[in-house]
Amino acid sequence: MKNLSDLGYDLFMFPLETFLLNRKRKSIFKEVAGNVLEIGAGTGTNLKYYHYDKFKSLTITDQDLSPALTSYKYPKDLNVTTLQADTENLPFESGSMDSIVFTLVFCSVTDPYAGLNEIRRVLRPDGRIFFIEHVLPLHNPMRRVFHKANHQWTKIAGGCNLSRETDKIIEESGFKIEKLERFFGAFITGVAVIS
Repeated sequence: MKNLSDLGYDLFMFPLETFLLNRKRKSIFKEVAGNVLEIGAGTGTNLKYYHYDKFKSLTITDQDLSPALTSYKYPKDLNVTTLQADTENLPFESGSMDSIVFTLVFCSVTDPYAGLNEIRRVLRPDGRIFFIEHVLPLHNPMRRVFHKANHQWTKIAGGCNLSRETDKIIEESGFKIEKLERFFGAFITGVAVIS
C-alpha cells in the first residue's frame, strides 16, 4: 500500500496488528538467525520482534526507505545495513543470507516469481525464509469477493493484489514449505527451505 504515508499505513494496519499479526510475528521470528535479510521492510513493524542476539548481521531493504527504518535504535554491536532495493533484482551475492524475512510484501511485487527466484539465489542452500502474507481465501464465497474487488483494490492500494496465492508461488519457485498456518481466512504464516 505504497500510496499511504507511513503514519497512514500504520493507522490503517493498527487493528489488524493489535488483534492478530503481532502474535504471529512474535511466534515466527523466534527462529530468525545468522545473516538476516528483510525484504520490503516498510515502516519497520517487524523490528521490535527480532531476537537480535541470534543475528550476525541485519540487512533491510525497501523500494522507498521509511525514516522509521533508518532511525530505529538497533543494538550497537549489530552490523545493520539499510538500502533501497527491488525484490526482483537484489544487490547481494548468491548464497549470502541465512534467513530472509518478508511480511505482507508479495501481494504487491510486480513479478512474484522473479522476486522469489532472487530470494532463492541469495539464500544459503541450508537457509530458511520466514513469511506472513495475505492470500486468496480457500473457500467461496470469499474467493469470488476477493476476485471481484481486486481490480479496484490494486488501484487504491499501491498495486496490492487480493487474489495472489503466494503459498503456491513460493512452492512453484523452488521452495519446500516446512511450516504453514492459515488464519483469519486470508492470511498465511510460514517457514520454507530451498527444495
